[in-house]
Amino acid sequence: MDISIDSTDYDHSGSGIRPVDQKVLELLRRDPGMGVPELIDKLKVTATAVRQRLDRLVDMRLIERRKQSVGRGRPTFKHFLTPLGWREVGATYTDLATAMWQEIGQIEDEKVRESFLKSISQRMGRAYGDQIPDGPLRERLESLVQLLSDRKIPASVEQGETMPVLEVHACPYPQLTDGEVNRSLCELEKRVLTEALGEAMELSRCRLDGHDCCQFRPASQGVQAIVGVPTKTGMQVTPGVHAVVGMQTSAGLPSQASASNSHGVSDRN
Repeated sequence: MDISIDSTDYDHSGSGIRPVDQKVLELLRRDPGMGVPELIDKLKVTATAVRQRLDRLVDMRLIERRKQSVGRGRPTFKHFLTPLGWREVGATYTDLATAMWQEIGQIEDEKVRESFLKSISQRMGRAYGDQIPDGPLRERLESLVQLLSDRKIPASVEQGETMPVLEVHACPYPQLTDGEVNRSLCELEKRVLTEALGEAMELSRCRLDGHDCCQFRPASQGVQAIVGVPTKTGMQVTPGVHAVVGMQTSAGLPSQASASNSHGVSDRN
């Protein structure tokens, strides 16, 4: 199937993805590993136009080039969608995630359910954390905001009472939280952020309570606000402030006595 490019194509959405970009992405979705000659044939444009499109999509991290060396001739390049590119063309695991989440919720053994949630949050957190450079908390949060933006999750870093906080302006899992009365996904997200940032985080505002965003702040900030003493990730907290640092959540999922033990957090401050 040929897809021709109209020279009047441009981005109507403001997302930076033009209709012509979408056509290239769709071709690579159907036939991964296409090179410039194949794309020229499908798009009916010049080699220069194709290379410009490919350069743009590589810069946007939507596709990647893989060098193919055949014999002694000039190497060629094949093009493939990146994970970000797959998301852009609509590849989704929503149905699978919804079914798996519902099944986890049906596990009656609390220890088994907790083990699943802990493993999931650690794996998801590491996937983010591996892409976040070491540095001050604000810089780590700003890197996380960019990663969330790549997943089309709007977020920002704001200044809290004593430390920066993360504000997420749309739920990452709207299909899973719709109609939910418990906060198990909120707890999961808190654990994911803790693992990703290497800093014990707590949910200080929630959209489910009518706020305009979900706000996550360092647990040590909440402790300082109540007991007036400085703390660091992984340090013990004064008895009586467990609710502040997430020792027991409204989802009914208790965490370990030490934030560093329950989340595998290392002190990166």
